[in-house]
Amino acid sequence: MRKLFSVLFVCCLSCITVTSFAQDDVRTWSLAENDTRYIFADTAFVRISTDTKQAPIDTLLTGEEITVVKITDKLLNLKGLTAPWIQVKYKKDGVDKEGYLWQGLISFRQVRRGDTKFIYAIDRRMDSTVVADDGVKMVMKYFLVKLKVVQAGQLKAVNSFKIFDGESANFGDAKIMSGLGLSNVQNIVVLTFGGEACGIESNYFYFAWLNDSRLVPLPARMSVGDAGAYYHDESFTFPAEKNGQPDIIRWDLVEGEATEKMDKNGEPVFKETKSTFNYSWDGVNGTFKRAESGKQKAKSY
Repeated sequence: MRKLFSVLFVCCLSCITVTSFAQDDVRTWSLAENDTRYIFADTAFVRISTDTKQAPIDTLLTGEEITVVKITDKLLNLKGLTAPWIQVKYKKDGVDKEGYLWQGLISFRQVRRGDTKFIYAIDRRMDSTVVADDGVKMVMKYFLVKLKVVQAGQLKAVNSFKIFDGESANFGDAKIMSGLGLSNVQNIVVLTFGGEACGIESNYFYFAWLNDSRLVPLPARMSVGDAGAYYHDESFTFPAEKNGQPDIIRWDLVEGEATEKMDKNGEPVFKETKSTFNYSWDGVNGTFKRAESGKQKAKSY
């Protein structure tokens, strides 16, 4: 199964390097009229029209709230991202106002716990060039995603990671959970990026918001599959969950590959392999490390 998965993954990367999404850089925002979002940029200038030559009429800061009135057809390219201007309404000093912002300045959907806002979006394009064994140069297309934490109007922490600019970046979502038993952790934030088609992986990026206002990464995981052919499913078990252990994050992998055999219903028989290992969590330093070697077992069904 690992050989099959590696081949499929390399094929996906090959597609990513030659496919252009220049006019669709903001697909992951899933933005619609009347949506309410946060300002993602450190500073966002509101203008009277869709023109950067116009002097700003207001300045909004990270975490301030806007509501989308209209998504215009006027595009602007900044930081390697092509995105439309949007007409927004907002409140400034208690006064209701309207103006125009570039879409790349606002967040994905709103996520908060109490007065703590977790604000995330694609910050910019971050491409790199690699040279294959045969000397051919390929451009690897990436987005840089940032997660920011704002409390009482103050930016408290920022962290970031890269994702491929491909079909696995078509949709973004987030959820916030308790610390799930990890020491010194208030909340765990999970940012998900994926696509809808078979064979397109979903990637899950975990972050811990600590009691001392640090935002640190946790292990990430992914899942992918193609009906009737293969599947690869990773999962975590945290200390507060069933079979959890103190300050241990258990990683489990189930992989299945269709064989040439068929069951009585005419469905392919899968060869399944399971693996597991542990990450140990250090709540004082806000770090994790792989604690022990994995165990594997295989079966067919």
